[in-house]
Amino acid sequence: MKLSLAEGLMLIALDDEEGRLLAAAEHSIDHGILAIVILELSLIKRIAFEGGKIVVKDTTGTGNKVLDSVLKAIGGGGETVPATVTRLVKSFDQIQDDVIELLVQRGILKVESTKLLWIPVSERMDNANYAFEQEIRDTLKAVVKSGKKPTPAIVILMSIIHNCGILEEVFKEQDELIDAVKVAKDIASAGFVDPGTKEVLEGLKPHFSQL
Repeated sequence: MKLSLAEGLMLIALDDEEGRLLAAAEHSIDHGILAIVILELSLIKRIAFEGGKIVVKDTTGTGNKVLDSVLKAIGGGGETVPATVTRLVKSFDQIQDDVIELLVQRGILKVESTKLLWIPVSERMDNANYAFEQEIRDTLKAVVKSGKKPTPAIVILMSIIHNCGILEEVFKEQDELIDAVKVAKDIASAGFVDPGTKEVLEGLKPHFSQL
């Protein structure tokens, strides 16, 4: 069972102890999910990037409702990824719930309601199968600490995690975090992704810095 990049991002963005979204990700996570979905659509050849702009190549469904809904909303393409994310974010205000629903369906997350006098007042997400998140964390740490060559998917995931301000959720020790930030800042230009993806990842940095 292979997770989408959006599902991987969501697992890192959830506080494992509190069972809810990390405060650091509150302002950026919707943008992060949309950006990472668009980048994954390029990995699976539904779209491409030419001159920093989206070119739609194949509108065939993927079987993943989040990927498919974003692919449909991209329309004819022709925009940059930051412009597309900005355009879509208001109409995708439930995208966190959609990604969480995928994780619940896979049996990875379990949603529990907190009740007051039998009235649900809040929900928390419990990680029912931590192996998936652990694999992501171990892979990211291997890239930083051991110099493991990252796949394009890991380059994208690490870049967006850094953009969303939640790298310290993976690298909790200060020395590790300093090294991780250095790697994450330069990973897009380190030769592990094609030039089109590199250009998009570099173009997303100022977008997230303004959120």
